[in-house]
Amino acid sequence: MYRVTSFVLKIVSRCNLNCSYCYMYNMGDQTYLKQPKFMALETVQVFADRLHDYCESSKIEYVQIVFHGGEPLLAKPEYFEECVSIFKNTVPKVEFIFTVQTNGVTLTQNWYTLFQKLQISVGISIDGPKKYHDEYRVFHNGKGSYNLVAEAIQLGKKNNLAGLLLVVNIGIPINELYAEMKSLDVNSLNLLLPDGHYDQAPLGLDVNKWNDKNYTPYADWFMDLYKIWKADKDRPQIYFFETLVKMIMGQEGIGNQLIGRRTNGVIVLESDGSVEVVDSLRACFEGITRNEINVHNNRLEDIFENDTFQLYYRAHDNVAEQCLNCPVLDICGGGFLGHRYSEENGFDNPTMYCKDMVRLISFIQNDILSSLPEEAVAELDVEPLIYEEIINSFDEENEIKIDPEIQQQLISFKKEMLV
Repeated sequence: MYRVTSFVLKIVSRCNLNCSYCYMYNMGDQTYLKQPKFMALETVQVFADRLHDYCESSKIEYVQIVFHGGEPLLAKPEYFEECVSIFKNTVPKVEFIFTVQTNGVTLTQNWYTLFQKLQISVGISIDGPKKYHDEYRVFHNGKGSYNLVAEAIQLGKKNNLAGLLLVVNIGIPINELYAEMKSLDVNSLNLLLPDGHYDQAPLGLDVNKWNDKNYTPYADWFMDLYKIWKADKDRPQIYFFETLVKMIMGQEGIGNQLIGRRTNGVIVLESDGSVEVVDSLRACFEGITRNEINVHNNRLEDIFENDTFQLYYRAHDNVAEQCLNCPVLDICGGGFLGHRYSEENGFDNPTMYCKDMVRLISFIQNDILSSLPEEAVAELDVEPLIYEEIINSFDEENEIKIDPEIQQQLISFKKEMLV
């Protein structure tokens, strides 16, 4: 049985920024051009009606609604008031967690006041210090957006800003990045790996070195950040690190689409009412998330019959054979599904960040073990990890074989097979 409790509403399909790495606008997918610029309130109401029926039949008591885009603050303030009212009136038995993820460039005190009134938590995207942020997060005229974003963050200190979201740029020196986060007085930060796959390398990755077992630029970057973060007694929350530490220490039931073994219970509602799998998969190829399911004509549960949704939902279980034999699978979870794609094998690959994740997880696990008393280590029943041994084991015969049906499902998503 599928269980979905998080819904991303693309209330605006356009953006006032033109970030160079954006999966929606600059990674090859142009399907957003066919979407209405704004989600009609009628569509929100129909979705709420469908959500009511789904929550009733599935006995779901808690739902997260993420207002997203494009840039959601292109909508008017009263739009958010109407949306919250629709959800609370239509699905009164459900407890809602509302969030808005914004680029922050138009985030004023009036917006913060409204969001506090509506109990909508606010997340802001940033790319680091001004020099680096303004290289990638630019307006359509090429002008950088840092100054406006920094103002929104400073304003957020007095208005319960939930946290910042940063797409990792390994070109940013760690000392500069951490100093920037401290100067902004950030309380909570989440890190995202750049979108990309085997046929479209992300920012900063040298494809000519992919076969070099010692080439782990993202792990190297993360490890340096982890050391500084750990040494800081007044450190901010970094969700990525905290989640890895908790999983290594044995906590179950945590993780997300990037790490861990949880199911991916997220659905996206496009501005026209289309119901789709998470939209960052579009970085693989145009149309991969598209289907004929729309809230105006379908139940929400109809998405459960969609092949792409089924693959995404169980992405941390249905992994390549190499992953099945990897000692850090329970932590890595095979990585984000989109990072596994290649035109040659579909999704039948380890994440393109495989070596980086193995090195990073090994480093953090060994760091934790070295700080614990021997009896505590024995009680945990966790062994130190040796990166070289794990990577070299990938060249050996696999003891655990992939189910042929699952492998065929992974391969079936090759671009040319879906055209």
